[in-house]
Amino acid sequence: MKLIRYLTDNLINKNTPPATTKSDWNVRVAVRAVMFDDKKRIALMHVAKYNVYKLPGGGIDEGESLKSAFTREIMEETGCKAKITNTIGIIIEKRDRWKMFQVSHCFITKTQKIKDLELTKEEKESGFSLHWTKSIDEAIKLVNKNKSERYDDKYIKARDSSILKRAKKVMSK
Repeated sequence: MKLIRYLTDNLINKNTPPATTKSDWNVRVAVRAVMFDDKKRIALMHVAKYNVYKLPGGGIDEGESLKSAFTREIMEETGCKAKITNTIGIIIEKRDRWKMFQVSHCFITKTQKIKDLELTKEEKESGFSLHWTKSIDEAIKLVNKNKSERYDDKYIKARDSSILKRAKKVMSK
């Protein structure tokens, strides 16, 4: 997969001191989707607690394949069945505060609503809800208007904005 962007604290959180040791770092592999429904709307997750918009997706569980994780995460977060129609690429995040590299595999999908969301306790407490935008440009605007100062939210804004912009380029070809 093609690298979309490499994000580090130097770019996102300039006040975060670099990790002092190189041991005990974790790698988290995740999936992200730019999801289109039959009306060409794009799905975003709204996190009411922080007023943040993000793309649907999440981490791959141990022993889980990329495809099964993608299917599970999209169904849980959106209640939709999604078919991958194109590959966007990967985003790598190096988060010093958590001593974590996150590698997100990103896809464009065609989706169909199946059932209600299956959110985790933390997602419910944060006020997750599914929001449909009318266009990819509207999705980019909503993600970019994120004003949260939380460490992770700054990464989410940069990551998801980059994914959406690359998806727009991929779709225009």
